[in-house]
Amino acid sequence: MGKVKKLVAAAMVSVMSLSVVGCNMIEQTAESKAKTVLAKVGDTNITLGDVDSELKADIDNLKQTYGQDYESSIPDSLKEQLKTVRTQVLNQLVNEQIMSQKAKALNLIPSDEELESKISEKTEELKGVYGGEEAFKSALEYYGYTDETFKEFMKTQVISEYMTKDVTISDEEVEKYYNTNIANYTTKPSATANHILFKSNNEDKEAADAEALAQANEAKAKIDSGEVTFDALFEKYSGNKAAGVYPISESLGTVEYDKSGYDTDFLAGLEKLGEGEISAPVKSSFGYHIIKATNVVKESTVKSFDEVKDSIKEKLLTEKKKEVYNTKLEEWKKELKVKTYEDKLS
Repeated sequence: MGKVKKLVAAAMVSVMSLSVVGCNMIEQTAESKAKTVLAKVGDTNITLGDVDSELKADIDNLKQTYGQDYESSIPDSLKEQLKTVRTQVLNQLVNEQIMSQKAKALNLIPSDEELESKISEKTEELKGVYGGEEAFKSALEYYGYTDETFKEFMKTQVISEYMTKDVTISDEEVEKYYNTNIANYTTKPSATANHILFKSNNEDKEAADAEALAQANEAKAKIDSGEVTFDALFEKYSGNKAAGVYPISESLGTVEYDKSGYDTDFLAGLEKLGEGEISAPVKSSFGYHIIKATNVVKESTVKSFDEVKDSIKEKLLTEKKKEVYNTKLEEWKKELKVKTYEDKLS
């Protein structure tokens, strides 16, 4: 929903037994701290309390784990995480306030009817994302939203879209992007490579090569005879890499035949294979490989402009809207004399 809500809580490994709940001094200090002004947008102040209300679930977890005076108890690493997230939320609240004030002044707010329609539409989309009405309500409660505050949040999202509704991308821009980035729409000769690597730890290199080759030949003979399948051996050796023992099996994903960083002998062995074929042992600088190739592409193919023009247009439109939005935001920050005091988050 565009808000950073969850802190990485790996540092919460133990619950500290602090009996500070009910201490009037701590309550007063916390209340005073919540009124700390972190930013000014025109005549509107944004306080620490405003920021923390957006992080209700995280703050509640911290209090439950470390006590009401959690900020004096949490480890330094978690303090840094908390500061980072608070900064992100603060910047978002500042942007929302800027947008709200300028949208009213410049009459950029859609009609009440259109606004309600858009909010309802987006709310329904979110219900689908969360898996239904009840799950959605639980999420709102978890993130500290009331019906009113959620509606206000959605209102700012609709207004931000309304600000850039007139942004367009021409067919010429789309075609220029396609021609300039044709490599992104080109599939080079390649194959999906799964391999089993045989290697000996014998200190004598010649003997080690001989042992690895013998193991690879034995495995290939069993595959050829039908005694075992490549896939069965691949599965058998799948945990060996983590254990540091050989043979090991790996899925390399799609490998282009001219891919840099790969052993050239390995690539040559892969390139010889047709769809579903399994290689004889292939020697590389790493040892001996038995390779299985799938999704084989023997010739370069280029997606036509018609195939990708819609996705390109959507990409360029999103980027242009973001650029327009950010430019406007920076202009309005100056006009409203926005000030932020992130140092007060320390």
